[in-house]
Amino acid sequence: MPQRLMLAALIAAVFIVGFMYAVSTRSAPTPAPKQIRWLLHGPGIAAIAADAEASQLLDNTQPFVMTGRNVATIPAGWNAIPFASFTSFRAIKRTFDRGALAPSVKGIMYDNEKWRFTPEEEQLNPARYEELAAELVHAHGLLFLTAPAVNLVTALAPKSDERRYDSYLRLGIVADAARYADVIDIQAQGSERNTRVYTDFVGRAAAQARQANPNILVLAGISTNPSGQSVDANELLRAISATRSSVDGYWFNIPRQSEYCPRCNDFRPDIAIEVIRRLGTS
Repeated sequence: MPQRLMLAALIAAVFIVGFMYAVSTRSAPTPAPKQIRWLLHGPGIAAIAADAEASQLLDNTQPFVMTGRNVATIPAGWNAIPFASFTSFRAIKRTFDRGALAPSVKGIMYDNEKWRFTPEEEQLNPARYEELAAELVHAHGLLFLTAPAVNLVTALAPKSDERRYDSYLRLGIVADAARYADVIDIQAQGSERNTRVYTDFVGRAAAQARQANPNILVLAGISTNPSGQSVDANELLRAISATRSSVDGYWFNIPRQSEYCPRCNDFRPDIAIEVIRRLGTS
C-alpha cells in the first residue's frame, strides 16, 4: 500500500508540473517584433512624409535619411538621423577638406560599386578604402555607413564561375566593410522577388558582417524598382518577413530613373507607403 500511494503521488506530481508548464507556456506573451530601422533617400522621403498614416508610423523610429533637397520635409517626430552619401573615398575626403558638410549631418555613407562613380583603384581594393573612409569619418565624430555593392565581384573576380552572391561572400567583401563600420547595408534588392534566394543571401551576409563586427547595425536593401524590375508590396513584405530576424532594418530604395539608376523606370512611392502601413498594422 505505501508503495502504491507513493507511486500515485509521484504520478500526480508529474501531472501537476506538466500542467503548470503547459499553462505558463500558453499564457506567456509572444515577443513583439523588433522595431525596424529604415534608411531612406531621394524623393521617396517627401512622398512618405506627405502621407499622414505612413509618416506617423515612422515616429521615433530614428530612420537614417539622406540629406539633400528633401531634408526640409523630414517630420520632426521621426527623430531622424541625417547622413550624406558618397560614391568614393576621394569625394568624402574632398568634402571634409573643403568644410562643405552641412552641420546637420550625423553620418557618412560610402557607396562603393562597380560603376563610373567609384574610381577603379577603390573597386579593386575595397577593404583598404573602407578602412580609410571609416578612419576619416570617425575622426570627425560621425557615423560611418557602408553599402558595398554586389557588382564589385565583377571587378575583383571577373572570371569567376560562381554565382555572384557566392563570390561576394567568399571574397569577404561584407566582412571587410563591416569591420570598420557602424552601419552596413546588404545590397540584396536585385533578388527580392525570389524570396528563397534573397533570404539565403541576406542571412549569410548578415552573419558574416556580425562575425567581423558584433556591434554592427545590419540593414538589407529592398526596392520598389530594382534595376527596372516591377515589384509589388506583397513581394516586398514576403522578403521582409523572411529576413526580419536576420537584420536590424532595411534600406528602402524608392528610385526614379537617373544617371545612378539608368535602368529604373516608374517612380513608385505608393508601394513603399503600402508596405510601411501594412507593417505598422500587422
